Amino acid sequence: MTLSDLKKAKYVFKINSNEIEKNDVFVAYGKGHNYVNDAFSKGASFAVIDTEGKYIGKTIKLNNTTLDFLNESAKILNSKMTIAITGSNGKTTTKECLYYLLSPHMKTFKTPKNKNTEIGIPLSIFNEYNNEDVAILEMGLRKPGDLELLSNVYKPDVVFITNIGSSHMEFFKNKEMLSKEKMKITSGMDRGLLILNGDQNLKNIAPKNLNILTFGKNENNDGYLKDFFYYKNNTKVFYTLFGKELMLTLNGIWTEGHLLDLLSAILFTVFIKVPLDPSVLSQINLPEGRFKLYELKNKTIIDDSYNASYESFTNGFKTLERLKGKKILIMGEVLESGDKKINEKILKETKNTFDEIYFFDPQNIFSSLKVKKIKSFEELKKLLNELKGIIYIKASNGTGINSFLKEYFNNRRQ
Repeated sequence: MTLSDLKKAKYVFKINSNEIEKNDVFVAYGKGHNYVNDAFSKGASFAVIDTEGKYIGKTIKLNNTTLDFLNESAKILNSKMTIAITGSNGKTTTKECLYYLLSPHMKTFKTPKNKNTEIGIPLSIFNEYNNEDVAILEMGLRKPGDLELLSNVYKPDVVFITNIGSSHMEFFKNKEMLSKEKMKITSGMDRGLLILNGDQNLKNIAPKNLNILTFGKNENNDGYLKDFFYYKNNTKVFYTLFGKELMLTLNGIWTEGHLLDLLSAILFTVFIKVPLDPSVLSQINLPEGRFKLYELKNKTIIDDSYNASYESFTNGFKTLERLKGKKILIMGEVLESGDKKINEKILKETKNTFDEIYFFDPQNIFSSLKVKKIKSFEELKKLLNELKGIIYIKASNGTGINSFLKEYFNNRRQ
């Protein structure tokens, strides 16, 4: 059996032996060969390996699991149009907005959640891709070379670069170097369309062989965010696209950053002449963990805990300034920048926005921060039950706060 045969037979591919169920295929990444027999004992039908061993089940041998599995997934991907999305912030929101706009008109595949690595993307293709006309691939940058590899494997027709922020700066001396690394997502393109944030001068380093569309807040972009305001639990936004005005009323509170993500998706759909129905578009919702509002007795909890960076924090603060009422910040560590001083820098930006500020610090790492500390999830739960007002919660995914909040709200629904 080949990997393609297993895909056609609808086997489920997994990389964690603890999650293996009967008839699954275990893909042994890295040191995964140490867990192959564990996967077989749990019922795996096949294991994909690149290291020989005394295995108790059927194996498919590759020279290099990571690279070969990537390349095999690219052979399966036969969409008429492949779209790749990267950026420091807004990748997933842009992906979800694109899917919402395109899927009513053409069969569309998207990588789920944040499956945006050299492991997550091929797993998603093997498990969920069904020869859709359009494939939307979110591509993350964890280290130099990641985007160049993914682009050369999947050879996108369209690329989005949402923005350049401080995430993953631990690998780069400055934002200019980071910008050039992000631009390597175009490495696999001989021609095609590049959609980028025109407010950040990325056009200057873009390949000359590509068509380029720009979006942002400046009026010289092909599409720009003209204005927006909030009323009740809605966002009214005014865009200009190719010289034409577009007004939308959106469910929920969309930050400026989210509105720019949506703008880039709308700009593309208008460019390729996909019908745009404002009444349908008004029903779009932000993904989980992105400024999601929960109206409870005597309080509004805003869950913005999916991920964090300096830019996304300050973007959130600007949004909070537009809302009326007592405001409370519950902040968790920013892990993506590689710089612990970024947390102190963010707290300085709170200015007069918040009446109370708390920092989630269960390991007592940030004793120097002059704010109230939360030492455990149990303490966080108690605090959420007691506080009144607008409670804004934001942190990196690795802090566990996002998972905690999912459980917290699920329990309240029961």
